Amino acid sequence: MLALVEKIKNSPLWRGLIRFQQVLMVLTSVFVVLIMCFEVLLRYVFKSDLFGIEEIVVIAAFWLYLIGSSYGVYDKSHVKADIIPQLLPLKAQAFLSVLVRLTMTVLCVVFSWWAVDMVLYSIEWMPRTTGLRIPIFISQVSILVGYILMSFYSLVYFLEDLGNFLSLGKEDKKGAFTS
Repeated sequence: MLALVEKIKNSPLWRGLIRFQQVLMVLTSVFVVLIMCFEVLLRYVFKSDLFGIEEIVVIAAFWLYLIGSSYGVYDKSHVKADIIPQLLPLKAQAFLSVLVRLTMTVLCVVFSWWAVDMVLYSIEWMPRTTGLRIPIFISQVSILVGYILMSFYSLVYFLEDLGNFLSLGKEDKKGAFTS
């Protein structure tokens, strides 16, 4: 199982997804900052307004937040409470980690499924923003992509933690215990 996880982590798909996320986060961050600066400049210096710019910023922000969230899952830097596990023995910590990863994977898959339904509904009925008439599904696809990526990373880390848990306490060829 751990060999499969290592194969996945060393694959071009894994590296490509990470690169895609990094580029998208940088581009959307720069875009949101520049648009907001431009809007402030227009509004307070030139006493003008750019119609519908908020709609564009919200779409970019959706992509930024959801891709950032999936990158946080990849990077294992998402918010977590990990005080109690540190008080447990190593085997219990490993089991708890497997349980948490399984729960996270199941939830991400469920949310991905719901996101598919949401996007399909939006494509079918084609609601649009009020100002620029931008299709709503453009921002909703970010939710779907984000949760699919979170599901993928969660599954890989679940398999990794499960493999580590199962290998805990097994003797290696020299008679020492692995951890």
